[in-house]
Amino acid sequence: MDKPPINDTSPANSNRKLFIKLALLTLVLVFSGFGLFYFIKHVIFGSEEIKKMQSSQEKPSGMMILIEYKDTVGLVNFVNELHERNIPGVLHVSADFVESNCATIKELLDYDMEIMASVNGVLWDMSYEEQKELISDSVERIETCTKKPVKIISSTYMASDMTTLKVADELDIPYVTARGTTDTKATVYQVEGYQAKILSVSNISNVKFKYGSLCDYSFFQRSGEPGDMLNELMLAINPLTEKEKAIYGPYTRVTPVTHTNIGGYLKPWMDMWINFWDSTKDKIEWVSLDDLMQEPDWILPDWQVPINKNAPYTPEKIRPITSYDDTEKVTNPCKVEDISDETIKESSQSDAQDKIVVFHNGQGPMCLDFLEFIKDTDYSVVQHLTTDEDFYSQLNTYKSRFTKSEGVSEDFGYYPVIFINDKAYSGFSEEIKQEILEQLSK
Repeated sequence: MDKPPINDTSPANSNRKLFIKLALLTLVLVFSGFGLFYFIKHVIFGSEEIKKMQSSQEKPSGMMILIEYKDTVGLVNFVNELHERNIPGVLHVSADFVESNCATIKELLDYDMEIMASVNGVLWDMSYEEQKELISDSVERIETCTKKPVKIISSTYMASDMTTLKVADELDIPYVTARGTTDTKATVYQVEGYQAKILSVSNISNVKFKYGSLCDYSFFQRSGEPGDMLNELMLAINPLTEKEKAIYGPYTRVTPVTHTNIGGYLKPWMDMWINFWDSTKDKIEWVSLDDLMQEPDWILPDWQVPINKNAPYTPEKIRPITSYDDTEKVTNPCKVEDISDETIKESSQSDAQDKIVVFHNGQGPMCLDFLEFIKDTDYSVVQHLTTDEDFYSQLNTYKSRFTKSEGVSEDFGYYPVIFINDKAYSGFSEEIKQEILEQLSK
């Protein structure tokens, strides 16, 4: 029997061809519709979508780092300003400094401050034995004073390496610092095989002031002015774009740094910090050390973790516009720590009759002027220094007899705090001097 011809022109076959053509036409129309929708959404309304994405981003997280190695004058001023604004931070200090100022350091830790133990030297490429000895010694001495565990270790230039992580794990220290690797963004690295995390601190992105950390000292020493740093700080707290998150990590974090002998003592720089905090109070969330370090940006093997060893502090690169000595100082360099309400102890010295009783830190113009003044009098003077073990309990004993102080401050806000007869003075000035002389003449 002959086979049917290949070209089937039967009615059933014609219907199938028509159906296929209609199906193909429908698919073309559907895909064209999706393309038009995509075009309208992303080209015409694209800018609105971007705006919504940016406005929905959370506030950046911030934590202040306070470096000090000279004295407590600027440090106390700076902590007081932070405390007034509920801004936490860490004190980047050495064991030597803590031991020399133990009473003050212990007091400051009650105001949302934690110790960042700074070992002497630069930890990069230092042997395991050297790092272990230096870090152990520093942590032990600091904890002996503060009675609180050290959670983060650092060194000159915030330096660290993988050996530092090994030592930190052995000493149960959860965090170490590193020099910045992602410009003004602070980045947290979790390294595979280690418990301790790395805090890579914020760096300066402005090419004129690279490659220092985002710190007032970095700007001051490189011919920078407070306005230069303020500009960089404002850029640093901008939320990351999606592209930046892909490059730098998903979390917007910033760790501004101050050398408090600059930021807490030189007036133009103190004013800059106050301006920054007050103008951005709704734009940044200030958090504790543990909160800042909670989620890593990257979990990486040790060979992929970036390490920045740039330390541009050679003499030829240190060129302040105005010398430290010639820069205007803050007017309250004897500001008192916000002393806590400790249990008041009875004291045989609580009666200030027939003598001057003074509490001070031995630093700053008002304290020094008072010390110069008492050299010229034979009147009995009992001095209490902030380094005395019972300084705060003694001061609280005397304060309990008064509802307010006279002089520069009505709330015992400035050193020296002076008690004589039935008077209590805070600060020292020519008017206070004359009043004391009147008391002495009675």
